[in-house]
Amino acid sequence: MSLQEQLLNVIHGVFSPDNATRQKAEELLAQYRDSQPSEFVTSMLHLCRHEELKIRQFAPVYLRNSLSNYSPKSHKNVWSLLTPETQEIVKVSLFQLLELETSSNVRSQLCDTIGELGGSLFEDETKNSWPNLLQTLWQLFLSPKNDLIECGFKILANLFTYAIDLFNKHQADLHTLFIQGLASPDQKIKTATIQSIGNYVTTSEPKQYRAFQDLIPNLMQSALAVTVQDQTLGEEIMETFSDIIDAEPKFFRKQINVFFNGIAAIFRESQIEQGLKRIGTETLISLAEKFPRVFKQDKQYLSQLVEMIFFHMIQISQTVSEEWMKPAEGFNDDIQQDEDCETTRFGMSSIDRLIESIGDKEMLPVLSPIVNQLLQHQDWRYKYAAILALSQVGEYIEEVAEVKPIIELVSPMLSDSNPMIRYAVCHAIGQIADDMKPKFQENYLHLIVPQFLTRLQVEDVPRVTSHILAALTNFVEGTEKGIESYLQNLIQLTIQYLNNGISIVKENAMSALAATAESSKQQFLPYVNEIVPLLFQVFQNHQNKEYRQLKGQTIETITLIASAVGQLAFQPFLAETVRILIQVQTSQLEAVDPQKSYVLSGWQRLALVCPQQIAVYLPEIIPSLFQLVQQVFKVHTGTGDEEFHTYDNEEAEVAIHMLSVFIEELKESFFPYFDSCTQLIVPLCNFNTDENIRSAACKCLVSLIENVKATNNVQQLVNGAKYFLGIILEAAQKEFDPMVIIEQVDCIKEIIDIVGQPFMTTEEVTQLSDKVFKLLLESDKRKAENEKMSKEEDVDEDEKTVIKEETETEEELHVKIAECIGSIFKTHKDQVQPLYEVICNQILPKVLDPTQSPKMHQFGIFLIDDMVEYLGYPYVQGKLNDFAQALTVYAVDKVCFVRQAAVYGIGIMALNTPEQLYINVAPILSKALVDSLKVDKNQDDTEKQHGHARDNSIAALGKIIKYQSKSLGGDLAQGLQTWLHLLPLKYDKPEARLQHEQLADFVIADCNQLINGKPENALQILKVFANSYKTKRSSEAIDTKISSALKVFEQSQGQNVQAIFGMLSQEEQKKLLEVSK
Repeated sequence: MSLQEQLLNVIHGVFSPDNATRQKAEELLAQYRDSQPSEFVTSMLHLCRHEELKIRQFAPVYLRNSLSNYSPKSHKNVWSLLTPETQEIVKVSLFQLLELETSSNVRSQLCDTIGELGGSLFEDETKNSWPNLLQTLWQLFLSPKNDLIECGFKILANLFTYAIDLFNKHQADLHTLFIQGLASPDQKIKTATIQSIGNYVTTSEPKQYRAFQDLIPNLMQSALAVTVQDQTLGEEIMETFSDIIDAEPKFFRKQINVFFNGIAAIFRESQIEQGLKRIGTETLISLAEKFPRVFKQDKQYLSQLVEMIFFHMIQISQTVSEEWMKPAEGFNDDIQQDEDCETTRFGMSSIDRLIESIGDKEMLPVLSPIVNQLLQHQDWRYKYAAILALSQVGEYIEEVAEVKPIIELVSPMLSDSNPMIRYAVCHAIGQIADDMKPKFQENYLHLIVPQFLTRLQVEDVPRVTSHILAALTNFVEGTEKGIESYLQNLIQLTIQYLNNGISIVKENAMSALAATAESSKQQFLPYVNEIVPLLFQVFQNHQNKEYRQLKGQTIETITLIASAVGQLAFQPFLAETVRILIQVQTSQLEAVDPQKSYVLSGWQRLALVCPQQIAVYLPEIIPSLFQLVQQVFKVHTGTGDEEFHTYDNEEAEVAIHMLSVFIEELKESFFPYFDSCTQLIVPLCNFNTDENIRSAACKCLVSLIENVKATNNVQQLVNGAKYFLGIILEAAQKEFDPMVIIEQVDCIKEIIDIVGQPFMTTEEVTQLSDKVFKLLLESDKRKAENEKMSKEEDVDEDEKTVIKEETETEEELHVKIAECIGSIFKTHKDQVQPLYEVICNQILPKVLDPTQSPKMHQFGIFLIDDMVEYLGYPYVQGKLNDFAQALTVYAVDKVCFVRQAAVYGIGIMALNTPEQLYINVAPILSKALVDSLKVDKNQDDTEKQHGHARDNSIAALGKIIKYQSKSLGGDLAQGLQTWLHLLPLKYDKPEARLQHEQLADFVIADCNQLINGKPENALQILKVFANSYKTKRSSEAIDTKISSALKVFEQSQGQNVQAIFGMLSQEEQKKLLEVSK
């Protein structure tokens, strides 16, 4: 039997429905490929001409996966193992097969193979292993066969994806080809041309695709022509436009009117299906999100787009079905959406997106007349769409008074004869209550709640009953006080529906009960002993699959009641609650099961309410709980690469936060599970589908280190810290989101701080700092790229704002890196010499350059502060003058956070520098401090920010007086008086405590020297003590010192005390009289 025949038999095995047979065939096929690659590839080329279609469909795909650099990891690329002769046969045969193939599907597979292989063989213009590829490709466009011309464009599209640089010198040729393709009478050629252009635009640089912007009118004309004749092809074109908007929206920027009108023209065609029109509407919404300024300036676009959205929203059945009014048991509105529900949600989401991106001030005037017009329509569907549109505006209205017309308009419709109108009213009020809490509740508590409770008693449509309860839930959740007026009625009605309603009614009754407990808190105590056993009974009575949601919500309600009433009141029910949670998590839950997130959040609440009490259950809880977490993430660990997947990112976030709470709240009780928890969390630091989970996982590692430290096991603490630092650094180096990197760097700093002692060698410190600096360099590259983008000619103001925000994030990362390095200095003074040299010689000269941004200056000053504070003398002796000079320059910076960092550094320099060295820099530092106090508040700074900087200047002066008094010489007395009259500090509480304690110490040590014969000084001392005693700017120990200082003060001032005391304000006098003497 020939190899080709053997392969044919194996391929038939791949098609087997039996998993074992299929897996064995796949393994055998891979063995043939790997053991005799040239013969295998030649045989597969022959099978591309097999008479059986599915063989011809399979062979090109497998060839592509076996010869491409872009193949899945499960396939091996054997191109380099082929003989040169076989390689040439492949190149020639693939084009020959195109000409012979009759199936369009197989031709597409062959085009993909040619394009991906061509991209794999092209590295740059000097190294191209398929040099005649383009020449062969151009020949296809000269063919009389439309099929081959279409193939040419499809191959182009693939090559653009994998080897865009191949076409650097062929822009003119491409432009000509695109014009010809768009002008072709063949609809498939037009479509392939548009897709090819789309790939070019999304993979090339703006300077390259600008040459093709003149084709936009042709593009839109062709799109309309194709879509009218073939809606399947039209959908492919719409998806191409959508891809361009997502990746390179600026391609359409200069001809946005042409693009918008082109999509609108397709929308107006009556024969176009709704689904295709929806893709077009979605594309225009994305366009508005990318260019909000354009849509703000031209309201015509907005009006048209809103009308399109409402057109979709009214495309629902005119008859309200029995199935809608009374859904089957187990119905889930979020999962089992019918077409009408999906259409409605699309419209609501679209309006929400427009308001968020364009702004409420621009959108609401556009929405208002359209909504009013719809509300007057005789067809209830128009009114329904209008009410649901109104539900989206609450999030964007700041004042409750502004929502009054909406409430007055919709609330009477709660009695409308049409159940879908009543449903829409409930949705609108519930959504507004959620978006505008708690102000909405404060104003409408006694209107909305009675209205809902009254309607519940007469409502006869279960779907509407359910939604009234859902709206009540939203309202009650945001009610901070006053719910006690309706507490008994709410509880009675929810219990009634828990006993008698269909499943969706019971579910929302359960949610309303949970919200009531959460809102009423201790006022719920009288009902606990009645309600919780009832909830246990509800749980036990609903064990069938269709009640999974209800069971989950029952768990939520029970644990929310625990949170509301506290550990003591809930203690009698804890054991049964734990049993229920364990029962659910050990019940072989399906991949998609709402109970999982309810169990996880339930454990989280219990750990917060009664950590010590559930600690005794941990041996029963943890094994199955960890299995549940594994199921949520589907974490597979082994010798190969880790794989991650989750059905629901929200569910995954609940899982990681539950772990975090367990670690933090259970403390040493959780320590026995350190290793197994570590195995769960470490892979999540690289969780590729959700940045929140990556951040939370790194924070969990910090909490685990805190747990280890509590055990006093030094060796395990050091080992754990080193291991976790490595994990977080590795994750940070792979990370693409700067916000996540900021949190990861912060976690590195926290771990170093928690250990609090030298635990790394000089080599390890150098390795860690090298990796941290690599993060800094990567951030610098992103900053440079942003700066380059901001200077491009077609960057609009919205894009500049985004670029500015991204740059600020990068600079915030730099500051976090400085703080991290500070922790290394603090804990590893004897191991940081190489790091110190790098910072002084490479980093500081760059970041302290006057042309750098304020954040960069702050970054540099932080580094100086930390080196002076934690390394001190003799480390900084050689750089002392340079550091002092930098501090004096930025001590008068107009930006307060830079100024604050600099003056703090001056104080630290006074504290940590020997007198004989400090005297050399004292004059410039003292002058800088005086000048810093003269800097006016910048208009961009808040009073608090300016106050923090000023407090640090005063504190630095205090440190000079205390630690470097000789440097002031004859100015010491004046310095003391100046410092005294600048007290008390108000904003920086840690510095305030230090300075107020220092004042008390000075008074106790030599009160007369401080007063210096001046009554105003004596009065000021009393004022400072009066305004700091028993405040957040003092402490118990400082208060004791103030008391002692006042005794010394009285003794030193004698008969003058009463006169001085009388000059204080009444409030100050009252405060000092409270001081224990």
